[in-house]
Order: sequence, then C-alpha cells, then structure tokens
Amino acid sequence: MNRRFALAVAVVALLAVSAGCLTYVNDGGDVANATLDTEPPSEYEFATDRDAAFNLSTGTQYTAVYNVSGVEELRLYRQTPYAGDQPLEFEAFRYRTTDGEVLNGTEFRAAGGEVERTPDETWIRFDDGLGGGQVAFSATGSPRRFTTLTYVEGSYAVTLPPGFSTEFPVVGHVSPRDYEVETVGDRDRVVWDDVTSGSVVVQSYRETDLLVFGVILAVAILAAIVGTVYFRRQLEALRERRREMGLGEYDDEK
Repeated sequence: MNRRFALAVAVVALLAVSAGCLTYVNDGGDVANATLDTEPPSEYEFATDRDAAFNLSTGTQYTAVYNVSGVEELRLYRQTPYAGDQPLEFEAFRYRTTDGEVLNGTEFRAAGGEVERTPDETWIRFDDGLGGGQVAFSATGSPRRFTTLTYVEGSYAVTLPPGFSTEFPVVGHVSPRDYEVETVGDRDRVVWDDVTSGSVVVQSYRETDLLVFGVILAVAILAAIVGTVYFRRQLEALRERRREMGLGEYDDEK
C-alpha cells in the first residue's frame, strides 16, 4: 500500500511539473500582432494629463492610457489568490510617440519595441528611440468593480460610464481613500494626485439601481416584521395551550 501511495504521489508530481513546463512554453513569447493591431472599442484619450487614465464602459471592456516617460519597460500582471501572478491580457495596443504619431503593435515592434508574454506577466519594452511616449490598450473589466495594480507611479483617473456613481457608501467604494470626484459632462471621474503602490479599486453602481436596492431592502424589512409578529403569535398560542392543559408557566413569564 505504501509503495502504491508513493508511486501515485510521484506520478502526480511529475504531471504537475510537466504541466508547468508546458504552460511556460505555450504561454510565453510575443503577443500576436493580430491581437495588438485590433481596433479599440473607443478612441483613446491621449490628451489626458494623468499618468494613468482609465475609461470604463457599460460593457465588458475598458481602455487605459499610461504615460511612460522615463520608463524603460512595463510589467503588466494580475494577482490571483491561488494561481499567483498571471499576465494581464489586452488588445488594441497603441503607442503614441512624443511627436504625436500613433503606432499599432506591428509598427511599435518595427520601431524596436517589444510586447512579450510569459506565464506570470506581460512585458512592454521600449527602444531608446521610443522613450517618453504613451501606451494605450483595451482589456476586460467591469464598471461595477474595477481594479488595477499600480504599474506606473503618479496621478490616476478612472472615468465611470454615464449614469454610474460611487457616492452611496453601501454599494460604492473607492481605494485609495485620498481621491476626488470630478464631473465631466454626464460622467463622474475619480482622480488621485499621487498613487505610488498597491492597487486602485473603484466599485460603482448605476444610479437607477438604487431604486432596486431600496425595494429589496423594504421587502427584507417587511419580511422581518411579518416573521417577528408571526413568531410572537405562535409563542403566545403555545403559552395559552400550556395554561389550558395546566402545565404551568415558562420561567420567563414569572
């Protein structure tokens, strides 16, 4: 039995190591140009004065623009509780030079830039002639809970979709706490002047959702009241039966 158990453990360990190696081989290498060159879901706002600016939509995608002045490379990754660091997957890559020229992924690589993915992260590296510009891409994310790690230090801005807000504390949450909210047209924009580490989290809600939350809360309160009244009536009926049967009273009735 011990030999069989040891053999089973050895087989599982071998499979795990093999899977890890295969994962590294399969997930590593350059990101396909076809992925990088796709059209973004919305126009990138390169005119931002923030070091990191995010534009959330009501769908499943958001856009990001990073100021990479003085940055030689970007390490983009996600932290997961069980699998460790995972590469941040994105598409519609664009690089805006200091002269205002916008390059797609193919053109960025032709100019000496690199976009490489490993099992743990995605790297964007800049050639000497590509320094000082801006990087933009589109990735998957929800406006109801948007989170991103601090890949660059400096000022941050997260623009919510129209009709979304973070004001109600029960369903709205923002971190770090030293933020302000600006109104840009019909949209709220959460801004920070200086983010140096950790992550940025914006949990928002559609303002019309508050009516739904209110109805749910009212129903829950009504159900609690009805349940309490019903319980008290049943308890009183039980006490009355005990009195009629001559079984005495409860201790709490004395």
